Amino acid sequence: MAILTGDLKPRERLVESELIAKYNVKRFTIRKVIQELAHLGFVELTPNKGARVADITDEELEDLYCVRVSLELLAAELLIKKITPEKLSVLWKIHKEYTTAVDNGDIEGMVLKNEEFHQTLYLMTENRFLADNLDRLKNGIFALRYNAYLSLGIPQLSVAQHESIINALENGDLEKLKLSVRENIIYPKMIHESRKTKSSNAIAKA
Repeated sequence: MAILTGDLKPRERLVESELIAKYNVKRFTIRKVIQELAHLGFVELTPNKGARVADITDEELEDLYCVRVSLELLAAELLIKKITPEKLSVLWKIHKEYTTAVDNGDIEGMVLKNEEFHQTLYLMTENRFLADNLDRLKNGIFALRYNAYLSLGIPQLSVAQHESIINALENGDLEKLKLSVRENIIYPKMIHESRKTKSSNAIAKA
């Protein structure tokens, strides 16, 4: 959670003694959590250097999105076939809770409910391998996704995109579903690239 909400920054070293003191847990617990986070893609483990919060280069970002978009669209095709009224009810419930978090400006709530929404979609494909890989790819760009929550209007836009995804599933509209999924996952990357361009222009003018 500390990584998802930006409390621990990309490339920040994870020092066991500091984490033990901060979270008041045993060394064994910290090591186990770090291993689990590394498996999920949140943490990088380097021999003789220890652990640090994962980061991604711009080149890696392009490669990651190339794979993620393809898998997200595959997931959409499976979801159309696997969706049921019961699953739709679960998605609407999560969406309502996410909308409430956005309306209240609850960043932590937004992050948690957004994670739950996408993880639930992945699990509903009923393909464990696809769900696991999509989850790891999503975790690899957590910093971009978190920064999107701090952008004016983006959380509200995300609410509309989530609703569009559920409506497309409800109507069995695969093309609309693919379009909505693609729009929803591409925004953090677009915001990142826009900020990079503005930063480069500012430096050039200085």
